[in-house]
Amino acid sequence: MKGINRTIVLVLLSISTNLYSAEIIPLLGFRAGGEFIDQATNKKHVLESSESYGLILSFPYERGKNIEIYYSHQSTKLNSITINPPVPNNSVDIPLTIDYLHIGGTTPISDDKNLKTFVSGGLGFTYSSPDYTGAQSDLRASFSLGVGLRWPLTDRLSLRLETRGTGTLYNNNSAIFCNGGCAISVNGNLFLQAEIFAGLGFRF
Repeated sequence: MKGINRTIVLVLLSISTNLYSAEIIPLLGFRAGGEFIDQATNKKHVLESSESYGLILSFPYERGKNIEIYYSHQSTKLNSITINPPVPNNSVDIPLTIDYLHIGGTTPISDDKNLKTFVSGGLGFTYSSPDYTGAQSDLRASFSLGVGLRWPLTDRLSLRLETRGTGTLYNNNSAIFCNGGCAISVNGNLFLQAEIFAGLGFRF
């Protein structure tokens, strides 16, 4: 426990002493993948691929590494959900927003002056919010892993390209989007998505 506390203190000190060189990176991308299998019916419910947008706050840490806060938002639809009372075909597509908020960072693969490549990752939460009467939002632990490149344009401006995979954790047979009754009882332990995005970084 003392070792963990010491690490947290060192990280916070590193951030506070490097605020002057922090970087803010607005993101625009495309997110694909994601499906649920209904435990009751064994039916697969797929999310539509769609645009995403977000933000990264990046703080220099050590030896080319960065500590980062990653946020990404997607508006999509969850297909073919069986509802009660029934509608024609007994199913609807439910609008759904998915937000990721992770704390993690990057570590360099190469540190070329004109093109820097890196591995990224983070731990945090996934917040899924269906826009449908009687359905409730869902908050779960999640993680992300990615690889990207950073192209410095000036001393304070850079272009960032990255692809990142996200995994949201579920207990097998978890009930989600519940509010009295449950929309889906999930069969599986991991909800996976993939995202590719670009951002323009501004360093203070």
